[in-house]
Amino acid sequence: MSVETSTTTKKAAKPSRKGKKAWRKNVDVTEVEEQLHELRSEERLGGPLHKKADNALFFTDKAGDAEIKRRYKHSKLRIDEILTPSSALSGVTSRSTAKSTVKVEVPGVKVRQASKTNAALIDRLAKRKLETGAASVGAAAEERARRLAEKRRKLAQKKGGFDLWAVTDVVDDSTEYLEVTKPKPVKKPNLPVEKPIAIPAVELTHEGASYNPSFDDHQRALRNAVDEEVAKLKQKEHTLKKLSYPAELDNLDDETFFGDSDDEEENGEQEDGGVETAAATSSKDDGLSHTRMVTEARKTKAQRNKELRRAAKEREAEKQREEKLLAKQLNRLGEINKVVTQQEREQQRQLEERAKLQEEKAKRETKRLGPHLFKALPMDVQLTEDLPDSLRELKPEGNLFKDRFLSLQKRSLIEARVPVSKRLKYRRKEVETHDYKRFK
Repeated sequence: MSVETSTTTKKAAKPSRKGKKAWRKNVDVTEVEEQLHELRSEERLGGPLHKKADNALFFTDKAGDAEIKRRYKHSKLRIDEILTPSSALSGVTSRSTAKSTVKVEVPGVKVRQASKTNAALIDRLAKRKLETGAASVGAAAEERARRLAEKRRKLAQKKGGFDLWAVTDVVDDSTEYLEVTKPKPVKKPNLPVEKPIAIPAVELTHEGASYNPSFDDHQRALRNAVDEEVAKLKQKEHTLKKLSYPAELDNLDDETFFGDSDDEEENGEQEDGGVETAAATSSKDDGLSHTRMVTEARKTKAQRNKELRRAAKEREAEKQREEKLLAKQLNRLGEINKVVTQQEREQQRQLEERAKLQEEKAKRETKRLGPHLFKALPMDVQLTEDLPDSLRELKPEGNLFKDRFLSLQKRSLIEARVPVSKRLKYRRKEVETHDYKRFK
């Protein structure tokens, strides 16, 4: 039987801190005294550390540790250690069976060479065969020679006596039996090459669209949004004005509207008439008005000659004026040429600027790929009273998927789309039930 004894630890008695005197007597100021002791020791050693500059406490070590350099100077890389042969035996060497092209002279063995007479005889026999046609023994001999050369080449490849890195023409004969199953390369369509649109994938919004923008940035953003809405309203009013019925047509009288045309027709008939008339005179005798037509008197020959002389003088004066103007322009030919050259340069400069602007516009303009035009969303900006005070009060708005989808449309990567409403595939029919017959 064992007796278990438990020792109880007494808690440290807390001193009284009822009054100021007891608080000063029993308070623990050990940490404060340690801090004051450290400050006094720092002042004795040159001043407190928190008041010194950084260059007095730290320095940049640019030399490095010499011991580390000495240690790694003669060390090997891990890849070199792996590739280092660790076996005590040398590797197996294979004997090359390729025919050597180096001429080896064996001492004591005489190399037999053809004499000049035999060499001349061989040349003469070869020429005679070429002249008589005995050299070409037919297609069978050529085929036999070709097969022999191919056999020698394959034998040399098996023995290793060939150039591994030589470029050889590999004949793709797989189409002989894979004509149907082998996939054919895709033919590139002959279309004009279009340059990509210079629109970034992710466009930065205006500074005033931030959750906590400055006053000037927010006012500029509001002004841009207002300008967009005003432009849309003006375009809408212009379209409605063109399509509307003009109210001025209701104020016109039929006699006023159709009377002018009748007067014009009458005036035209009077002008087209070939009768020469003078001014009509009216008299009121006995309450009646009479109109007397007066014909012009016939011109005499002297009057006609006078008119002809006057017309000739006018033509001569006009001709002299033209010649004088032409001579004046010839005297100013250098100045005129300078002005014309300057105008051509200005016109060419304007054409280049216009072409450059059109090119820049084409780079930033969305192309039409489908039946619908791309419609950009209005500028997303909040009113001044709707701005949140902090980021926590900011309400999530927008849709990232919709932004990416519209960005693809704006960059002309996909065609512009419009919402399509769901339609029924079948025609709705109305059926009259027979419930009205089932009554009690």
